Amino acid sequence: MRKYKFSTIAIIALLAMTNAAWAQLSGLGPAEKAVTAKAYLSVDKLRPGDSFRLAVRATVKDGCHIGAHDKDSLYPANLTIAAPRDISFSAPVYPNALRKSFPIAPDKKLPVYEGTFTVFIDGRVAPSAKTGPVTITAKLDTQACKGDQCFAPELTQAGVATEVAPAGTPIRNINGGMFAGSVAPISDLENRLAHTPLVLRLLMLYGLGLLLAFTPCVYPMVPVTVGYFSTQKDSRTHRIVLLAAMYVLGLALTYSTLGAVAASAGGVFGAAMQSPAVIVGIAAILVALALSMFGLYELQAPRFIQNEASGRSGVLGALFMGLIFGIVCAPCVGPVVLGLMTYVAHLGSPAMGFAMFFTLSLGLGTPLFALAAFSAKLPVPGMWMIAVRKAAGFLLLGAAAYFLTPLLPDLAAHYLMPIVVVTGGVYLGFFEKSIRASRIGAGLGKATGMAALVVAVVLAVPKPTAHSLKWQPYEPAAVAAAAKASTPVMIDFTAKWCVACKELEHGPFSDPNVIEAAARFHRFRVDGTNQADAKVQAAVKLFGVQGYPTVIFIDASGNEIPSARIVGYVNSQEMLKRMDSVK
Repeated sequence: MRKYKFSTIAIIALLAMTNAAWAQLSGLGPAEKAVTAKAYLSVDKLRPGDSFRLAVRATVKDGCHIGAHDKDSLYPANLTIAAPRDISFSAPVYPNALRKSFPIAPDKKLPVYEGTFTVFIDGRVAPSAKTGPVTITAKLDTQACKGDQCFAPELTQAGVATEVAPAGTPIRNINGGMFAGSVAPISDLENRLAHTPLVLRLLMLYGLGLLLAFTPCVYPMVPVTVGYFSTQKDSRTHRIVLLAAMYVLGLALTYSTLGAVAASAGGVFGAAMQSPAVIVGIAAILVALALSMFGLYELQAPRFIQNEASGRSGVLGALFMGLIFGIVCAPCVGPVVLGLMTYVAHLGSPAMGFAMFFTLSLGLGTPLFALAAFSAKLPVPGMWMIAVRKAAGFLLLGAAAYFLTPLLPDLAAHYLMPIVVVTGGVYLGFFEKSIRASRIGAGLGKATGMAALVVAVVLAVPKPTAHSLKWQPYEPAAVAAAAKASTPVMIDFTAKWCVACKELEHGPFSDPNVIEAAARFHRFRVDGTNQADAKVQAAVKLFGVQGYPTVIFIDASGNEIPSARIVGYVNSQEMLKRMDSVK
């Protein structure tokens, strides 16, 4: 028995000596490892409820290789994570393997890793996680070989120390080159808000709201505002101010309520504000309001509310119109709203979320307040009141057509707006009795009808195809190839039902200066019309896209430039500025 035990020990010792000898011959010292690794986080600190990314960058000693994480590998690399219970991780994402032939198997290409490679892991902090310092440790199990000589398996560890900070603590993205294109950057808006005193923060949001009031998607509601308030019967100044204020209050309530809910629920709405279902719903509301303007029915508050308001249903009507305007603006201002929702969700304070969105809405509503007050002063006595009311109905139908157009087949989309224009013009010009009641009115009505016919014809005539940026369908391999060729990349996330995307297409993307500047980029487009498409979902998740349109810029070294990312509509000057910042 002792002889057998002695023999076993001798064999083990001989094998150990042999392995050490091979290591020496292969250039590995007795204490030297074939694989080294380092771990990196995507953010400078963690917060309860947050998602983040961990990267483990491993380096294989020159002249050696290890088995890749592949079903055909003889000893596949395997990564495990050790972390506190409140921090969970999804399955690691390994890089694609190199396939090479070796003397040990000359007729077969084995999957291996050589040089430096990176493994990414998605992590999440539980909402109930305790604050304080934490350490996350990555353990990489590998076996290194050199030619037909293989060494004993080894376990390489890499740790990273961080902290779980209280909810609402400002965080920032770090290790940008490591995580470019693999994690959603904290928006510029979120970074600025997080590092700005409260008073200045609110002033900044008010100014942002003013800018949003002049985005192209808001324009269809301008004539609707004029049409609605010009039909009000009371021209007293204090009454006009009250109605305009209620209009803006309705708009503010829509978004401030959204902000409070986002802060409570953690921003669960996502990009739903831009979905086709929401856009169809908006169009349906506009059509319903138009039918009311045509006299098919009357939208009135319940009698007990009217009694309490002394019959002033106009105040409640103005408030309701403001609520509707807030919903209508959603697809246009959605990207900005989503960014702000993310910030207030991190704050976790419904009161602060309400206040911030209320301030943003006041900025958006300030020009509308002036427009509503001016419209209410328009002289509309007598029978003209009926004509103006019906004109407002056609304006509402036109706004509905504007929002529905991106969802329709090309032929229907092309002719829908001209049909609304010619129908409204002909009816008001030749059939509306309230306009024909006077000779002057009849003359103006006919002139309006003829002008509407001309406008409809101009809209209906097929236009020559405008020069616009050309895009390739998005393919991850093509993006990777562009990085290897040291060529910067533009990726446009768009959808046929996205109204702001159409404005971007007809604006900056058709600007000759932008087209010329884009010539140095490889350009790829992700068409998110079908949100169930697995490829679209993967791209949206990979780049952290929150809404459409979003344009991402990747520099010649393959790293995304977070500060250049475009979310929503921008003009040509801003587009050129972002493009110039990408080298």
